Amino acid sequence: MNQENILKNYILSQYSMEKLAVIKKKLSKSILEADPWWRIINQIKKEVTDEESIEEASSSNDEDCNDILSRHQTPDQLSSTQFYFTQPDKSFNTGTQQEHISKLDITECLFEELEYRMSKNSTYNLCCSMNNMTLNQRIKYVQIFYTHLVLPKIIALEEPSRLLLSALVESTQKFPNDIQQFIFIPLLNVDLTDTTIIDGIVNTFEPERHIILIAKYLSYVKELKSWHLSFLHTLITTTTDITLNDKLVQLLSEKAVDFAKDKSFGKLVLSFIKSNIKFSNEQKELLWEIANINQTLYKKPMQNILKSM
Repeated sequence: MNQENILKNYILSQYSMEKLAVIKKKLSKSILEADPWWRIINQIKKEVTDEESIEEASSSNDEDCNDILSRHQTPDQLSSTQFYFTQPDKSFNTGTQQEHISKLDITECLFEELEYRMSKNSTYNLCCSMNNMTLNQRIKYVQIFYTHLVLPKIIALEEPSRLLLSALVESTQKFPNDIQQFIFIPLLNVDLTDTTIIDGIVNTFEPERHIILIAKYLSYVKELKSWHLSFLHTLITTTTDITLNDKLVQLLSEKAVDFAKDKSFGKLVLSFIKSNIKFSNEQKELLWEIANINQTLYKKPMQNILKSM
């Protein structure tokens, strides 16, 4: 009995055997031609008799396999398939990163030392130089200079500096986006002793930018500070939408008790109510709470306007 036509407990007919032979032949051919990866798995067996032919065949097959691998793998994939000790040494990346970090540390130290040694006049001269920079120079240096040299001087001011104010007012006129991004926003969560610079900058901005400044303020500020009140008086007269109103009312409400006796705070709330007639019911309730808590001469005017709404 032919063992090839037995499938477990069944005996295949001659017709079935012929069909299977045809299918096997077609599958074998299509698999090998469909994807070159199969050549690695199912290498074509060659009858080799002598040792020299065996070596040549082995070398040929290895080259074929390597050629297929090289066409289907990237250099990173090839290196990742190697053994650990044969992989390229990547320790230089760490060294490069450490060198880069150390350079950054040195740069920061240099800026700190330079900022410490710079006088108000030096800062003024730097700002004037920045105002006359080319576009490419500003792209390279403006953020570094404002962040590490100018900003610390503004924060450290304990009394007004006319020189620095005049230079930064000119900067605001020429480059409002830079001043907004690198001076106005970073100062919002800092405790300032002298607010002359920030007040002068806000007053210099075009009125059309006030709505943008309010939106930026509400996005970046963590809490309402007493020194914010001075420049908010300038910005608050701008009509804001319901979303900004909601954020601003919430911010004012959080400090209603702390600033209950602060005239600047009371005046700010009154100006805000006057300039924005449309409030939601929730916003009106919070404004009523602020007005009732307030202990300044602006309390009654706030309540009267809220009653008329």
